[in-house]
Amino acid sequence: MRRIQYHRYGGPELMLLEEVEPPAPGRGQVLVRVRAAAANPMDWKVRNGTTKLMTGRRFPRGLGHDFAGTVAGVGESVTRFKAGDDVLGAMSMKDSGAFADMPVADEKLIVAKPAGLSYEEAAALPTAGVTALQSVIGKGGPRAGQSVFIHGCLGGVGRAAAQLALMHGGPWQAAAAAVRWPARKPSASPRSSASTSIRPRSGRGSTSFSIPSARCRSGPRARFWRPAAASSTST
Repeated sequence: MRRIQYHRYGGPELMLLEEVEPPAPGRGQVLVRVRAAAANPMDWKVRNGTTKLMTGRRFPRGLGHDFAGTVAGVGESVTRFKAGDDVLGAMSMKDSGAFADMPVADEKLIVAKPAGLSYEEAAALPTAGVTALQSVIGKGGPRAGQSVFIHGCLGGVGRAAAQLALMHGGPWQAAAAAVRWPARKPSASPRSSASTSIRPRSGRGSTSFSIPSARCRSGPRARFWRPAAASSTST
C-alpha cells in the first residue's frame, strides 16, 4: 500500500510517498480502507519533532491522524465493527499514519460514521471535534448561567465549539481574525458588529467581529467573511 512517511524529524521536504506492506490488525485494532484524511496543525508539529518525547524515535513514521473510511478487517477482541462498516476515527499520537491507503487504528479511537456525513466531512471531525467537546462540554466547561467566548470561530475547533454551544443552549460570542490584506468587514447583518485594525508595515490586517449564532448552523461550508480576494480562516 502507499503511505506518506518520513525517516527523520524535520521539514516538509522529508515527506515521501512510499510503498509499504499493509499492516495486520492486532488485538483490539481495526484495519481501515481510507476514503478521506484530514490535516491538522498537530501533524506538522509531530513531523518537526516538537512532540518527540511522546512520539519517540522509531522510523519511518507515517503522517496524519484523522481519517474516515471503510473497515477492511478487524483484530482479535474487536466487537463493535466488522468488514464493510463505514467509520471515522484517529490514530494515536505515538503511531500516526492516517495518510495511507490502509492504516491500522485502535478500536477505542474509532466510531461509526453517520450516514448523513460525507467521508470528507467525517474525516475533519476527530481532532477538532474532540478538542471542542472537551473544551465546551468536558471538565472545566461552562456552568449554568455562564457565557462562552469562542476565539477563532472560523477554524475547525471553533466551528465545532459554536455548534456544541448551540446544542446545549448556552449564550456565546465569537471572534475571528483575517490574515490577508486589506482587512474587510463581514457581510452586513443587523446583529453583527466589526472593528478593523490594519498594520500597513507588515501588509497584513486583522478583523474582529461578532456573528449571530444562527449563521453557524450551516456547517463547515458556511462563509461568514467575504473579502474581495481569497478568504482565509483561523485555525
